[in-house]
This record gives sequence, C-alpha cells and structure tokens, in this order.
Amino acid sequence: MSDTNELLDRFDSDIKTYEPTAVKKTGRKQRSIYGDQLICLTVLMGMSIWQSGARAFVICAGSVLVCVLADMLFCKLSGKTYNPKDLSTIAAGMCIALMMPASVNYGIVAGGALLAIAVKHIFGGKDNYIFNPTCVAIAFLIICYPTDMLMYPAVGSRPEVWGDVSVPLMAGIENYLLKLGTAPSVNLESIMLGSFAGAMGTTHVLVIMVCGICLMLRHSMSKLVTLFGLGSYALLTLLFPASADISLSMTMLLELSSGYLLFGFVFLASDPQTLPKSIAGKIVYGVVIGIVGCLFRHFGKVEGSFVFVLLIANTLSLRLDAMCAMIGRAIKHAAGYMKRNMGRYEKLRKEAENENKPKLTDTMEIIVPATNFNMPPIDNKVTKINRKKTNIITRYADNMRIKRKKDELVRRKQIQDNENNYMNAMRGMLTRKKDIPPKTKEQMTETGHIIKQPRRRSEQKNNKQGQ
Repeated sequence: MSDTNELLDRFDSDIKTYEPTAVKKTGRKQRSIYGDQLICLTVLMGMSIWQSGARAFVICAGSVLVCVLADMLFCKLSGKTYNPKDLSTIAAGMCIALMMPASVNYGIVAGGALLAIAVKHIFGGKDNYIFNPTCVAIAFLIICYPTDMLMYPAVGSRPEVWGDVSVPLMAGIENYLLKLGTAPSVNLESIMLGSFAGAMGTTHVLVIMVCGICLMLRHSMSKLVTLFGLGSYALLTLLFPASADISLSMTMLLELSSGYLLFGFVFLASDPQTLPKSIAGKIVYGVVIGIVGCLFRHFGKVEGSFVFVLLIANTLSLRLDAMCAMIGRAIKHAAGYMKRNMGRYEKLRKEAENENKPKLTDTMEIIVPATNFNMPPIDNKVTKINRKKTNIITRYADNMRIKRKKDELVRRKQIQDNENNYMNAMRGMLTRKKDIPPKTKEQMTETGHIIKQPRRRSEQKNNKQGQ
C-alpha cells in the first residue's frame, strides 16, 4: 500500500498544471511575449541613456524597482504568492519610465509605478485586469502633472542625475501640431534618429520600427491591430490634415512619430490581457484605436491622447469577440436570405401569369386557329426550301417497310375481331340456356287444358300391387 501511494505521489508531482489564460491564440506563452518586449525596451533604454545621460537609467531602474516591490507588497496583502518569473511587472515599469521625459521628478516616477501595480491588483492580478496599467498611470500623471509630463529637455541637453533640473525645456512636436498648427524645423533624418524633443523612449522612430518588425516575426505583437490601427489613423490624417502649411507627406510623418502613437501600438496595444482573441475582434480593435485617436488629436486637441484612446478601446475589447461573432452570423443569415430569395418577385409574377392561363387536361380538345397557308409572306419574299431528294432504292425500301407495317396492323386487327366474335358467340349461347324454362310433367295446351302424361310401367305395377 505504501508503494502504491509513493507511485501516485510521484505521478502527481510530474503533472504540469495547465493555465488556459497563460496561452493565447498566438500559441506563445505570456512569459516569452513579455521577454521579447523587455529585450526591445532594453534597446530603447540604451538609446535614451546615450541621448539623455545617466538620469534616463536612474528613471528606468527606479520605475522597475518600485513596480517589483509594489507587486510583492500587494501579493502579500491579497494572500497570493509572488511569482518572480512574472515579467509583465518589469515590462510595465520599463514602459512607464520610457514614456516620461528625462527631466521628470523621481517622485512622479515612483507614484506612476505604484499606481500601475495597484490597478493591476485591484482587478485581481495579472490575468484579470481589463485596463492597461501603464496607460492608467500615464493618463493619471498627464492630468495631474501636465507640465512635468509634457515638457521635454532640449535636444542634446543632459539633465543632472540628482537635484533640480536646470536644462531648458520645450514642447514636443504634438503640441506644435495641435495648438500652433505648424511644426518645428526637423528633417527626415532627425525624425528617424530621434533628434527632436519628446519622451525618452518614444522619439527613436527607426529603432521602434525595427522592434515592431522583430516582435511581429516573433509573434509577440498583433499584426492585425498594428496594421489596421496605423492604417485607419493614416487614412483619416490624409483626409483631415492637422496643418495646411506643411506638405501632406511631412504631416503624415510628424503625426505618426509624435506623441505616444508609434510606441503605444508596438508595446501597449498588443498586451495579451486586453487583446481580443478573434481575427475580426482584433481588426475592429485596431480600427477603433486609429479612428478615436485621430478624433482625439485633431478635434479634441488633447496631447498624449493615445493612452486615453487605448483605455476607451480596452472597455470594448471584452465584448468585441461576441459582437463580431453576432455580426458575422447576421451577415451570413442575410446573405443566405438574399441568395434564396433573389428574383423571387419575378418568379411569383410568372407563377401568377401561368395560373391565369387555361391548363390542358387529358380530355380537353386543343383548338388550333385557322391559318391561311396561301397568304403571301409579310416581306413579299418567298423562300425556297431545298429538300434533299432520296434515291429510288431508299424510297423502295421505305415503301416496303411501310407496307409490311400496314399488313401487320391489318392482320392483328383481323385476329382481334375473330377473338371478339368467338367470345360474343359463347356469351350468347350461355345466355340462351339460362332463358329456357324447366320441363313440367303436365304441359298446358294453348287453350289451357291439361294433358296427362301416361304413367310408366313400373308405376302401374306398384299401383296394382297396392290395390
């Protein structure tokens, strides 16, 4: 018995628990997805350190440290076991740091990291939150500290690591486009290399594009959400440009590279926890982000609007799969109905016309209207019908065949008549026998007298003996 229990315990220890929420439709685990994101975020952190100095490293390290400590604290308060292999916390800390300017106060960084982890645990932890924690933290900080979050150090300046920041601050390209209707003097090379004012990790356009391609190839980012989101945003930008003084191509480039737009699509919009599962849901999700983001930026004049737009899209992502499935069923039903009933009016009209026409039965006589065959044609042209003449042998064979057929029909008719006559004669004989009345002993004459028949000899002898 002890051996059996030992074998069962060993078997149970070998079983690996399967978490349905840990594997999404992409077929990859969340740990590997966040691991790929961390590699790309580390590259962006290196670019930020090269451009803004050691303060960028301190901001990133402090944000990640606060996120890890807060995660441990909230796990302990909620009675859960802290998982050191959970890379989503580190990825959230890196995203929060890279979406801030290099001149931001360290207290704001710590507050944003703490708020992000708090939001994550308020909804029940890593597998249950419906709003992206990074977007919630950045949106809250933009509302509370707009100057600290939306004013950036000038290009080439390196803020001090400790103490107050003494470098000049300037607005970003997004602020120029929204409030001034123009853009600072930047060229294509400066935009690609990130030589313009902005958040630490959002200005390196070329690096972000390369990271996005790598994440797509690794299936760590949704291609449908990114392509349809950026495509719908670019289409609306072509229809409603932010500035009429700049060329359309330059306006498009500035729109896509400014603010959190490109960074958000690559690292935030494809969060596996808030991403729809179906293909149609992902397409609608990306289109909603692109359209609402363009409306917020062009008509709302809201700087840093991508985080607000993504929070709005997160509220819809829970029901997008069900809504798309319902719409798909309705479209399929409508298409089937149209296919079945296409041309139904013409069919009904023809059926009604056929019902009004008289229907011929087996006993109905068909009356053919009189036709004057001697009437000349309408166009006064007589067309000759060239009939092919047959030779004499063919005509003789046809005549013989017809004659034999006629003889056969006559013979059959005679046989049938003979059989009918014989049967009629037999029937007549049978009927005559039945009509003859039975003979009686005493027959009456025509005058009514009874003629007595003479008795037989045997009867006479019997009578005599009796007497």
